[in-house]
Parts: sequence; structure tokens; C-alpha cells
Amino acid sequence: MMKAWLFLQTLAFESIGFYILLDKEMTQLQWVGFISSHTIACASYTLLCWILLPKKYKTPIVSSVSFLFLFNFLLPLVGMIGTACSLLVALYIPRRQSLITWQECEEAPLPQSPGDVSNTQFGAGALREILLHNDDPERRLLAVSAIRHLPKPQAVPLLQLALKDLSDDVRLLAYASLETIESQINEAISLFKSQFQYREQASKAYEIAQQYWELCYLGIAEGALRKHYLEQAEHYLTLANHLSANASTFLLLGRVMLEQQRPDEAIKYLTQAMDGGLRIKQVAPYLAEAAYETGDYETTKYYIGYFPEQKGEKLSQIKEYWA
Repeated sequence: MMKAWLFLQTLAFESIGFYILLDKEMTQLQWVGFISSHTIACASYTLLCWILLPKKYKTPIVSSVSFLFLFNFLLPLVGMIGTACSLLVALYIPRRQSLITWQECEEAPLPQSPGDVSNTQFGAGALREILLHNDDPERRLLAVSAIRHLPKPQAVPLLQLALKDLSDDVRLLAYASLETIESQINEAISLFKSQFQYREQASKAYEIAQQYWELCYLGIAEGALRKHYLEQAEHYLTLANHLSANASTFLLLGRVMLEQQRPDEAIKYLTQAMDGGLRIKQVAPYLAEAAYETGDYETTKYYIGYFPEQKGEKLSQIKEYWA
């Protein structure tokens, strides 16, 4: 009812205003009458438009009302027609909504060379999802081919996961890939051992130990073989220290001791690594682990205080837990 009354009031006062304006000789009194009539019509029409506006456009009230009034006032008749058309289009002829909520896209090919793996959506997480959830064995086989080009710490766990695949082809390719990685490391060990026998150098002994450590760290070796590799790593690190003591050698030796469940010896070597020039932040994670294994929780908390602050990092999560 109110909308109809406002519309009729607008129409009446605007008609009166234009009736006065169409007089050939406009006196000062007639100009005052026209402006007054037009102002009342604009005010009435502004209120009508504001009522018809969607809720989100009604606020702030002062801005929306001022805009509607000035637009209609400064453009007599034309402004009202334009406002009516825009409201009609916006409220009663809205843009059609598409009923399709998804769009089919072409399946992206998996990378087949080392350079293709970087800067794509196929990171370690995406390839793992393919291995676990994709029903197509050909797709899983391609995923294993792509995994072979990832860095070894990321590739080995995924290849070990692929060893449990139901497809024989996927398992065989994963096994062959792991064999290749292990063979490369063993070849490096043989090469460094030959060089060490020719000339005993601390650097060569350290390289041999590092290769043995990588076999254990990557998870390639298990059980008795892993124990043997750790003993070999300890042996060559001890040789390297006898030839030339080095902070990096002490650090790796401390990590080997941790893997052998010998935390007291690990603390000794890790402390020597810190005394040899390594920053406490580099050694703190391993010292905290060794202190925790010995049951010294106060020392553990002390070293955890040196963990990084980056959100999402595993060490920062441990630090937050112990805080």
C-alpha cells in the first residue's frame, strides 16, 4: 500500500513540476514552484527506491539515500526513468545462474623426466594420493615412474609404499627403482673405499660413512643389514676422527649413536661437534633427542628452546608442545 502511495505521489508532484516548467514565460515564483514540486517528487521516489533496494544495498543509509536523491534531482525525469530501469533489471530480471557446479578438465599427464617434476602439481603428496586411491594400474605405474625423479628422501618412502601395490607391474617397477638407488649408493661406497685404501684421508672415510648412513636414513636397509651399516658408519667415522677431528664428523657420529640407541655416547659426540664450531641450533634437535632418551627432561626442554619458530614445521610443533 505504501509503495503504491509513494509512486502516485511521485507521479503527481513530478507532473505538476513539468506542467509549470512547460510554461513559455517562467517567473521567479514559477521556478520556486517547479523546484519545490520536483524536490518533493524526488524525496518520495527516493524513499520508494530505497524500500525496493536489496538489503545489502540499503546500508549505509545516508550514502544510499543521498545517491538516489541527488541522481534523481539533478537529472529531472531522466534520472527517475534510469533508476526505475536499473531496479527493474536488477530485481526482477536477475542474471541466470548456471546449474552446472563443476567443469570437466583434461587429465594432466604425469611427468616423465626430472625437469618436469619441479613446479608442477605432482609433488610427493599428489603422487602418494595416486598410489593409494587411483584405481587405474596404468596411472599408478606412471606415478612410480615420476617418483623415480624425486629427491631420494621423498622417493624412497613412496617406492616402498608402491611395493604393496596389487599390480605386479607397479611392484616390479618400484622394486627395480629401489634396487637402482641402493646400487648407486653401494657403487659410491666401493669407489670411496678404493680411494681410501690408496690414500687414507679423513674426508674419504667420512664419505664412506655418509653413504652407509644414507642407506639407513632413507630406510632402504632394515633389520640385521641396517645394524651392520650403522656399525660400518661408526667405524669409518671413528677412523676419520683419528685422522683429522672435524665437527661435521662428530655430528654424524652422534646421529649414528642415536640410531643405535646409545644416547649417552651421542651426547658426548654432539657436544664435541658444538665445541668444534657448529651452531647450537644445528645440534639442538639431536641433543634434545639424546637427553629425552636418557630421561633428562629439563635438558630436553632447554635444547628444544633453540628449535625454529616456522609455523607448520615439525620441530616448531615439538617446541610449541613443550612450551
